[in-house]
Amino acid sequence: MFYAARFKEQPLTPSLDSPMTPLWLSADANGLLKLISSKKLDQPDLKDPSIKFALEAKTLTVEARSPIHRVALGVHNEQKLVAVAYADGSTRILSTSKLVEGELATVAKWEETPKRFKASNSSPDRWVGLDVRAQGILQSNQRGQVRLTKLGSDKDGETSHTCNVPMNLRHLAASPSGAHFAYGGTEVNLSLWNLEKSFQQSAETVSSSKPGKRGRGDQLFPGEIWRAKNVAHDNLDLRQPVDITSLSFLSDTEANAHHQIAIGNTLGAVHHYDTRKGKKPAGSWQDSRMSGGVALVEKGIRDHELYIADSSTNFWAIDLRASKEPLYSMKGLSGKVTSICASPSTGYVGVGALDRYFRLLDSPVSVDSSQSDNLQGHGSVVGKLYVTASPTAIIPLVEDAGSKACTVLDDVVAKDGEEDDWNNLQEVSSDEEDLAPTSKKRRKKA
Repeated sequence: MFYAARFKEQPLTPSLDSPMTPLWLSADANGLLKLISSKKLDQPDLKDPSIKFALEAKTLTVEARSPIHRVALGVHNEQKLVAVAYADGSTRILSTSKLVEGELATVAKWEETPKRFKASNSSPDRWVGLDVRAQGILQSNQRGQVRLTKLGSDKDGETSHTCNVPMNLRHLAASPSGAHFAYGGTEVNLSLWNLEKSFQQSAETVSSSKPGKRGRGDQLFPGEIWRAKNVAHDNLDLRQPVDITSLSFLSDTEANAHHQIAIGNTLGAVHHYDTRKGKKPAGSWQDSRMSGGVALVEKGIRDHELYIADSSTNFWAIDLRASKEPLYSMKGLSGKVTSICASPSTGYVGVGALDRYFRLLDSPVSVDSSQSDNLQGHGSVVGKLYVTASPTAIIPLVEDAGSKACTVLDDVVAKDGEEDDWNNLQEVSSDEEDLAPTSKKRRKKA
């Protein structure tokens, strides 16, 4: 099936080698993978002048099994691979050698046993993490059953290693280097693990080890190298519950790939952790306008920038340092955001929502502008396409291999000498209006 936007008569010629052409891989709740390509319009759209790209979606020739929970792109065994995790507990590894032609060849596939992944009962399991790294394909469900699969040659097949981490997870992600992974969840605080050491332990080590009530134990599990502490009590001196919904690594350098982590929770707070400076947040951001708490966090295109989305239609960019107000907001959304993926090489952000639209967004500053300290205004929708089903995961295909789908796609960290450029940022409220203030004249007494 082929879906086309306006200007259908102009064929799109996507290229994986074009660094400035937005090209995306989208997965949806129907179990379909779609290649979304774009073409810059020669003339602005008459109905919406902000639209700059015509988008097309082509359904790839992959068997639709069940809803797709997670998609990841990366390099393993010197191959660029796409990993797809389905709701029935199966996982497919696909080759991208003929992706532009609309084909994804299956390299490997496996299914979890009913004991490790329950897909048919009243409360089915859900994949909360999937990454493709040089070390292997890392995945986990919400019950903390983690699998690392290494692909071999055609004769050897794949080898898998498993380990158990605490239950009630809501997000697990590997660091950009692949040497570590982190997770968080309901009454499960942010924790950082060494990938190699975690799979050397026995499967019963974590399940038999019981920390104190509500995870207050200070003893680390085998393979665990760092665990965050609870934040301070609220104004009523009550303990704030731990309910992490999403996390994102903030650096992709080899030396600091696992030290900088940002998390969002159901209380509408975003905490920034530096594992080298202690177990308390290095910075926090919270806004009462967040509806239903923070649903997704994603590293932004610029340094110190983080994208956050709530359970409604709010989508903001915040400064991870001292800013209290959002840097700017993204306008034009009419449904809850289900997936975010930033593409630093193109300067655009791909967003999927419950209204079944894929949107291409830009930031207030033009991609070609060198004035990165001028962030006044709002981000806008520059491309929009109806895709018949809500996107559950999005991958930018123009990024370097090793980047992750949706929730963990990192940009290069700024050098220490470049941080002074951020001190002159002007804070802009997300609901700020550009209307001129009106003055009321007093009536003179008779």
